[in-house]
Amino acid sequence: MVGSIKNPHSVVDDRKQELKLAFESIKVLLRRCGYESKVINFPANHRERSIDLIAVKDDIRLLIRVKVGTKGISRDETADLIKAASAIDALPIVLNNEATYEDVVSEREGIYVMCSKTLNNILKGTNDVFILERRGELLVRINSRKLESYRLARGLSLGDLALLSGVSRRMIFEYLRNDSNVTLNVAEKLIEILDEDIVEPINMETLKTLFNKAPSDITDPEVNELLGILNVNDSHIYKINKSAPDYILRRVDYQPNVGFIINGRNMTKTPFKFIVRKVLETDKLTSIISSDITVILRDDAKKPLVDELSTYNLNTNKVSIIGCK
Repeated sequence: MVGSIKNPHSVVDDRKQELKLAFESIKVLLRRCGYESKVINFPANHRERSIDLIAVKDDIRLLIRVKVGTKGISRDETADLIKAASAIDALPIVLNNEATYEDVVSEREGIYVMCSKTLNNILKGTNDVFILERRGELLVRINSRKLESYRLARGLSLGDLALLSGVSRRMIFEYLRNDSNVTLNVAEKLIEILDEDIVEPINMETLKTLFNKAPSDITDPEVNELLGILNVNDSHIYKINKSAPDYILRRVDYQPNVGFIINGRNMTKTPFKFIVRKVLETDKLTSIISSDITVILRDDAKKPLVDELSTYNLNTNKVSIIGCK
């Protein structure tokens, strides 16, 4: 029995290798599907971060967290993903090959969990992904236009369709107004009644319409103090705990409308070298979406930071440094 126990160091090495392969596979997939992507390596320890990749194609933006093994996603990771996605108009996605079934998207606490094959099929538009799992219930999306067309073609009133399907007349009316998520049982009944397929595959546009954005952290006293330093009005701000930027600003009447904020005022909590790392990793975000960076730190640290950043291949036009006491 003793000989069968795996060395803890070996387990860690295996996990690192599994993560490395997962990242390489995802980057290749995104590139093949026309997405530009960047890996965000902050914090350095993968377990301590909430966002691993950002990917962009046209008006679709993805924020991706990569997980291996059966361990779930923490509340902090979930909160960061939802807030960051709300701020930059992206979809929060967790990739875990052991957490869900192939061709099933699981909505958990507002984020979308799927395996890499499911993501592959959605990005490539194979029309193989139909099922959304939410709170243990399996749902599919029905096309309202097809439902109305086939209903009229068969001479069925709303009352007829409601009676035959076992669904209320009010719900049938809602199904006809907008594309809707319904249980597999309801979808099967409607398909049987109409003798036509009315189910739509899941794509990124579908998930965008379903995503509920998080409210701004504007009521947080620390956030209000920060907005005062920035002299910003009419903006939404989101506090991020486990990634390179500390806050993300969604501006209403200003371009670029996304701003990343790094709060370095407490250099005991955030040492100078961490501030530099944060700026460099946040710069990856600005390279892929229209945005800028604001660093807030002590007056005496402003010049050293400017000097340090000048040694890197960094677009300093996108970086503002505000000194404060």
